Amino acid sequence: MNNHKRVAEAEQIEAYLDTFTMVTLVIFTEVPREAYFYVTDLERVYPLKKISEQRLEDRLLFHMVLDQKIPIQRDYWVVCPNGGRIPLKTGAVVRTKEFDEVYAYEKSDLGTSYTSEKTSFKVWAPTASSVRLKLFTSVSTAFEHPMRLGDRGVWETEIAGDHHLNEYCYLVRVNHAVNEAVDPYAKAVTINGKRGVVIDLSKTDPVGWDTALSPPPIKKTDSIIYEVHVRDFSIHPLSGMQHKGKFLAFTETGTAGPGHSVTGIDHLKNLGVTHVQLLPVNDYGSIDETKADTEYNWGYDPLHFNVPEGSYATDPADPISRIKEFKALISSMHVNGLRVIMDVVYNHVFIRETSDFEKIVPGYYFRFDYGGNPVNGTGVGNDTASERYMMRKFMMDSVMFWTKEYKVDGFRFDLMGIHDIKTMNEIYRELAEVNPAVFILGEGWKMNTWLDEDQKACIDSAVKMPGISFFNDRFRDHVKGNIFHDAHEGFINGDASQIAGMYENASGNSGEHGLFITPGQSINYIECHDNHTLWDRLRALHPYEEETVLRKRHLLGTALAIFSQGVPFIHAGQEFFRTKQGDGNSYKSGDIINRLDWERKAKYEADVQYVAELIQIRKKHPAFRIDQPEVIADCLSLLQYLPDGLFGYMIKNIGELDSWKHIILLYNGHQSEKVYQLPFPGQWTVTAEAMEVKEDGLYKTDAESLIIPPLGFTMAVQYSEKF
Repeated sequence: MNNHKRVAEAEQIEAYLDTFTMVTLVIFTEVPREAYFYVTDLERVYPLKKISEQRLEDRLLFHMVLDQKIPIQRDYWVVCPNGGRIPLKTGAVVRTKEFDEVYAYEKSDLGTSYTSEKTSFKVWAPTASSVRLKLFTSVSTAFEHPMRLGDRGVWETEIAGDHHLNEYCYLVRVNHAVNEAVDPYAKAVTINGKRGVVIDLSKTDPVGWDTALSPPPIKKTDSIIYEVHVRDFSIHPLSGMQHKGKFLAFTETGTAGPGHSVTGIDHLKNLGVTHVQLLPVNDYGSIDETKADTEYNWGYDPLHFNVPEGSYATDPADPISRIKEFKALISSMHVNGLRVIMDVVYNHVFIRETSDFEKIVPGYYFRFDYGGNPVNGTGVGNDTASERYMMRKFMMDSVMFWTKEYKVDGFRFDLMGIHDIKTMNEIYRELAEVNPAVFILGEGWKMNTWLDEDQKACIDSAVKMPGISFFNDRFRDHVKGNIFHDAHEGFINGDASQIAGMYENASGNSGEHGLFITPGQSINYIECHDNHTLWDRLRALHPYEEETVLRKRHLLGTALAIFSQGVPFIHAGQEFFRTKQGDGNSYKSGDIINRLDWERKAKYEADVQYVAELIQIRKKHPAFRIDQPEVIADCLSLLQYLPDGLFGYMIKNIGELDSWKHIILLYNGHQSEKVYQLPFPGQWTVTAEAMEVKEDGLYKTDAESLIIPPLGFTMAVQYSEKF
């Protein structure tokens, strides 16, 4: 009876090691304030001294200290006054600065290191009391190998023999329980990522991999980014591509859709983009890879950060398939003059409680508030803690692995405002040493996470991160309106009040008093995978307008994105008025809603060609790609005395830079034509007008004014004598 009572009372107390000497007892029962507790590892006794207590609604906290530090890689118990024992678990100690100082591991050899003679295994688990390697020599036969605790909390072992394609996992004893965990540094996994796989990466290289070099380096302002989801790209039944929904669809050339309209990678080349940004392609958790052809998700729920997603492979059960085929995608892009940007999601994991991070070092990789509750700035239940040394190192090691092994050209950081400035700057510096032209961009939204405001890698701190580019929501909102408020319609919807802020963004918003240091930090976009497509938003705001009018509004916005200083960003299908049937959050809505509609591309072929020609003009004329804010300040000026609803500016005196000496860009946000008085006499060549464009000119005029069509974009130029 007494023993039962002791156990029952002990079960109503929890104990956590908060620093190397401090213990917090969380008590859910009545305990005398003078009660005596001590810690034991069953060999030694460590007395506890209470220094304070705290009463909460349903619990009492005793804050207690040990008179000495205790070795952390052991099982400890707190012994209660009645003799009952409760496990002492690692708590906030793993989130202390001292913990990072003691256990920060600097070498780049975590995970597996394979040769045909042996494979070494290393895992960082400083709070574990033991770690064993579980190595499968067949599907059903496994051997357990004890691992040795080495430097700074890294457990390691070396197994002789050729273990290529052998499956493995770690058995980590931590907090009095044994967790089976997949190696966070795994380079290959089984279907659905249940186990890691030892891999000889040299056997995953597709034909021509060694010779498929990245295209030559270009400046950020020379770049044009095209965002696309792997499955969306090819899954349409009339895409003309054989490997529908797969990585390999990006290797197919000569594909065509309805009416012999060009599709696939040839379409990307014809459009003229320079970078293809892929929605997450690392292994994610929301798709059952055994049902890969019938399930859909964008992939913002990462499972294994260093392995390609299996549902995009022709055989998800073959660990080599997904690696080789993603490399084939990258190789094909490079051969066709395109660069690859990976959308990476290091700000959270699929499920924190079951993540391998949490199984191996509980509480370390995530942010918690002072009450020990997980922080949820991401909105998906957990925020990773990039400010901690080993999370920062993991991110660094991961992007470096994708860069070196897969030849990825850049990274788009999802919810980058969750991360800290130091981490993002270090990532850029390290990657730039390997690839000086690496393109790093991210969502710089200010997130409600447990991080000091001045540490958040958000757009308001862009000047502290000169190597990083940011999605410019100021540009987006001025052009099409605030996406969260329909009443805020934006310039292309006829809201003339937005003109006041248009020039700041169209001129790159950079320099001494700008949001950015250089215009290359500004990602100018009006549509991306999130929220409604521009077409669907226009439909919602103007439900009774004819399609011709909606197309004009749409193309007006696209022209603004293409010709503004900075980096143009195009969402896949934007060039042919992509619709998701009004679905504003289609992350799991399936193929019918999300797929690129290649029939629609064929229908609007003339409009696609219009966008492509606008892009070609941008690429041919350096005046639209200036990367120095002081040059922009000298050459760009807002046009004065514009009629209501007309926005325009001039790029002037650029004869040293361009074959065009003066360029006037005019955007009419109203449904009535406007008359603009030209600033200089002489002959002007009109290169764009009324949804038509021609680089060498639609017509020439000596008139003193131009008539700007309703909802139209007009460009007029004067040539430089030097060209």
